Amino acid sequence: MFVLVLAAYVLLGIYEFVPLYKQKQWKDFFVNLALGIISLCIGLLLSLDVDFISPILPIKNLLKTLWGE
Repeated sequence: MFVLVLAAYVLLGIYEFVPLYKQKQWKDFFVNLALGIISLCIGLLLSLDVDFISPILPIKNLLKTLWGE
């Protein structure tokens, strides 16, 4: 699964980043690169069965605080 995730991101990089680099759209290139690196890290961790803390409980507590239920 790890190799499949890497292969998918290599293809995504060729499809997405190369045209932005050639057109010298630097702002779009770096924003896409940053988001791509973040999602690659999450994808690799998920493929290695690393557990993440769910944000549902803090969101639930925030909504309870806001609406007083």
